Amino acid sequence: MKNVLIISFDLIRPGEPEKSLSIASLLAFLKNDERYGSDFFVHHLPLNVFKFGNSISEIESFLSVFNIEKFDAVAISCYVWSEHLINPLTAKLRETGFRNRIILGGPQISYSDHVAEEYPDCQIFISGYAEQALLDAVLYSEAINTPLVFKNNTDLNAVPSVYKTGEIPVTHGQKMVRFETKRGCPYRCSFCAHRDLNGNRVQAYPKDRVYEELSLFKSRSVRKINVLDPVFNAGQDYLDILEEIRRIGLTSEVALQTRFEAIKGENGKAFLDLCAELNVRLEFGVQTIMEDEYKAIRRPNNVRMIKSLMKELNDRDISYEVSLIYGLPNQTFDSFRRSVDFLKSNGCGNLTAYPLMLLKRTELYAERKKWGFREKRMGKFGIPVVVRSDTFGEDEWYRMRKLAEGLNPNAKI
Repeated sequence: MKNVLIISFDLIRPGEPEKSLSIASLLAFLKNDERYGSDFFVHHLPLNVFKFGNSISEIESFLSVFNIEKFDAVAISCYVWSEHLINPLTAKLRETGFRNRIILGGPQISYSDHVAEEYPDCQIFISGYAEQALLDAVLYSEAINTPLVFKNNTDLNAVPSVYKTGEIPVTHGQKMVRFETKRGCPYRCSFCAHRDLNGNRVQAYPKDRVYEELSLFKSRSVRKINVLDPVFNAGQDYLDILEEIRRIGLTSEVALQTRFEAIKGENGKAFLDLCAELNVRLEFGVQTIMEDEYKAIRRPNNVRMIKSLMKELNDRDISYEVSLIYGLPNQTFDSFRRSVDFLKSNGCGNLTAYPLMLLKRTELYAERKKWGFREKRMGKFGIPVVVRSDTFGEDEWYRMRKLAEGLNPNAKI
């Protein structure tokens, strides 16, 4: 029987489930396979990066509880906040005598075109949603002479619910759960890594599964449900899901990532009517209202529509927040401030701004020379952010950051 160790780098805040939704989904899928327990077994080592000092020496202390040599493979999750730890960790595994397979997956792998060069100690890479691909990688028995890439072939109909299986327990009165109704994004913003680069499509979970999870959350009196869909109000089923929330009398706060331009026509009216009845909080990623900036990132905005819809949201007392990005192409401090002033003057009482990150394999990452972008590693996790371009210098960027932190002090790198 093959033994596999999954090491995950998670961002778990107080009051949140101790296991991330993405890792729990992998575990639920693997454990649901008929060969689990006979052909293979999986162990999980979660590392909450908020709780350890972000160094390899501290990770070693976690690893010491395992006899690493007994594993046939070690699979590691790779995110932008843990990128700087991956190669030191894999090198340390090799130093300690681990000679079997190392599998890497996660956004940093999915959005890289040069994984073999970037991660020289690893044999298998997973690009895209990893449930089925990780199972295939675990069971792969042939010799590996050159690095292999397993691409997303996950069917969401076959992915068990992490909540119904108990992979993430839901306690009575739980503070928050994360929840998906679909994966992928139909839009093509040049800075964003939400879309499925392999299949280039949006996949929805079966509605029966979505409804069962909502019913479970209601029965456990969950206080907040964070819906992770990149754009909730896109596709065919979002109104039905809101109708189900109303039908079962769910009173949890439900946070939905939405787009202003999708609120139109009869569906838009129905969406707002349901939001006015329910305990929802809408989250809009506007990014910028300046035309030369939103055209540069292929994120068109209808400023007149935004203004009109914010007025309606305020008039109907529907809770919402708006986020911007600073460090964009063609941006200056003054143009960033104009986006801020526009939203505030039109009644946005909850406004947040985040620094631009150049995520691998996005169009904006490929265009970094075109815009004269320069990056600097910032914050506890050493995340690279754009601090200079052809239209703003580093001093001006720090002025933008100061303005952003004044809007929401918690929105720090």
